[in-house]
Amino acid sequence: MQSARDHFADPPPRRLGALGIIRNFAGAVLMTEKSQDALRSEERTPWFHPGGCVEADEALLDGLVRHIRTKLGLTVEPGRLLAVHHMYEQQHPTHLSKEGINFLFDCGVIDQDTPFTYGGSIKGARWMLPTELGEHLTPFTAARTYAALRALSGGDVEVLAGHPQ
Repeated sequence: MQSARDHFADPPPRRLGALGIIRNFAGAVLMTEKSQDALRSEERTPWFHPGGCVEADEALLDGLVRHIRTKLGLTVEPGRLLAVHHMYEQQHPTHLSKEGINFLFDCGVIDQDTPFTYGGSIKGARWMLPTELGEHLTPFTAARTYAALRALSGGDVEVLAGHPQ
């Protein structure tokens, strides 16, 4: 049974992520590659959506724009919300996932030859076609990407929970 915790006076700690779906004209999705230092020596795929965790009292879209500018050197204008993914704290064979809620926003279409200026924990970027996502991404990153792509194709915003296998 859960305690009678006052969630307003003592809220649970959670990450709040603002992530962007950036596509090229061929329909590929831009994924960023974290450096090994940023992965903390975990043995998982280094590919993630552009974006990151927002700071305390920072608006989601402001955090998203800040992260993409810092990590890729791009200025984006986020559009509509595409997916929400509630991640649970869970130990995996290769890493510990902390609890958090990730919001995925449409950040538009850019030319695949757009130059990037890498910063922060990012060492590279790669365009991935939807058929490649399952091969290169963790199952939870692939699931949220597919949900976002369905929304972009006229579907509803999807709310995902947990870690699909």
